[in-house]
Amino acid sequence: VEIIRGPEALLHGSNVLAGVINVARGYIPTTKIHRASGSLSAQGESVNDGYSLGGSASVPAGAFVVRGDGSFRKTQDIVTPIGELANTKIQTTNASAGVGLVKKWGTIGTSASHYQSDYGIPPDPVAGHPGGVQIDLERNHIETKAEIFPSKTAIRKIELRHAFTRYRHSEIEFSRNLGREITGTGFDVLTHHAAALLRTNRIGIFENGAIGFWGEFRDHSTPSGRNLTPPSKEYSGAAFLYQETEWGKLSLNGAMRLDARAINPQFSGNSNAAGIIRKRSFAGISGGISGIFHLNSQISLGSSAMRSYRAPGIEELFSEGPHLAVYNYEVGNSNLDAERGLGLEIFMDVKSPGWRLRVAAFRNAISNYIFAKNTGERSIRIYSLFQYQFVGEKALMQGVESAWEWRPFTAWQIGGTASYVKAELVDLDEAIPRIPPFEGKAYLRFHWQEFSIGAAVRAAAKQDRTGEFETPTDGYAIADLSADYNFAKSGLLHTFSLNIENVFDSEYRKHLNQIKHIFPEPSRNIKLLYKAYF
Repeated sequence: VEIIRGPEALLHGSNVLAGVINVARGYIPTTKIHRASGSLSAQGESVNDGYSLGGSASVPAGAFVVRGDGSFRKTQDIVTPIGELANTKIQTTNASAGVGLVKKWGTIGTSASHYQSDYGIPPDPVAGHPGGVQIDLERNHIETKAEIFPSKTAIRKIELRHAFTRYRHSEIEFSRNLGREITGTGFDVLTHHAAALLRTNRIGIFENGAIGFWGEFRDHSTPSGRNLTPPSKEYSGAAFLYQETEWGKLSLNGAMRLDARAINPQFSGNSNAAGIIRKRSFAGISGGISGIFHLNSQISLGSSAMRSYRAPGIEELFSEGPHLAVYNYEVGNSNLDAERGLGLEIFMDVKSPGWRLRVAAFRNAISNYIFAKNTGERSIRIYSLFQYQFVGEKALMQGVESAWEWRPFTAWQIGGTASYVKAELVDLDEAIPRIPPFEGKAYLRFHWQEFSIGAAVRAAAKQDRTGEFETPTDGYAIADLSADYNFAKSGLLHTFSLNIENVFDSEYRKHLNQIKHIFPEPSRNIKLLYKAYF
């Protein structure tokens, strides 16, 4: 998992004021190996009588590497401090297989993966679902990727990628009139994604850079149940440029990106609650520049300025239907414009052999910030659900965040994180809904030979700066304990991990949970994990 901030984030998207999280799943092997390796794992947990099993393996085959992995998880209903939550069972299956050709000139490979999950949402009689809702989702993904290392050219590496994804989502409810389960809402989305990235060596004053192209096609053409979102196709494309340079103690980097999107509904001219259904097209430029001044080998000061751009998608423009996973009724807005933002950040990094610290402050001003707003009115079609409509409003987000770690002795590790954001709708003079309160984490860990033990506290202040029709959330402080034991035997590395979450069995709710009124966080949970590496 890689957290990318500043101009480099524009290689991955245009809506990057808060940075991006790039997850490298490793489905396609890119490194040559000389022997088979892998792992097996099993875990149990007490809060829901759950268990999970998993395994992975990579095997060399000449110039090829073949890998695969799979996991299965099953739980019963979740127990909370206020009692057991009905209809919260989970069953999840995940599997992938990939093959890669690894040569001196580069790598090329392909992979396929499957993910399926069935889980329940607890009952909400007020929202008209006394038995709860069942969520059934499935994702199938095929990907091909190549990395080529040209010799003696200005291009250091060429990255090519194509992916196809089919995602199916159903929210199933029980109809008392029909006496059986029905699909309350559902959709099936097909996505084609292609990208090319050229990473460059030094060119003139620039030390390192990249130029790339990206394209995507989404077919959102099979709504089901009470989902009235019109069948639509979405075409998106982008071109981007990134460069880095250094002048003594000053490091600079910058990027520019051009994005375009066209959304073509199957039936133009019709009207629904979102407005007149019609073809929409968007285009915009994003960019950024960042500088870091290295005071010495341990302390760096930096700042960045970013301009972001995000075009609305099919769901934000044309959706109409229940979203039963959070018990609301969502309506799009066919008149939405693109979202544009200007972000400023200053930060300090301190790194030494015994400790590290990062502190940052930011200010993001966004015109036409797009979100689903509670109208305070019930849906005409499903009266038990409140109607949320997508709107675009002028917004301002300001905040600070920090992370630190200290090793007072070789065996001891102390650290923590903290963050706070104040977000408001400027013209309406009200808070933006679903914004986290001040929150943080502190931890202490001790290592001794093959053993390690630790304790942590997760805490959040109350959130009473709420949006219209949003309920406040109390603060909390939750204690966790953990212990690990690792040893090698019979050619295997064995790992045992014991975690106790919510040690004091405290009742608490997270503000970002839209159904927190019926879904408090779990009770004390004892988890035991065994994993063997070969």
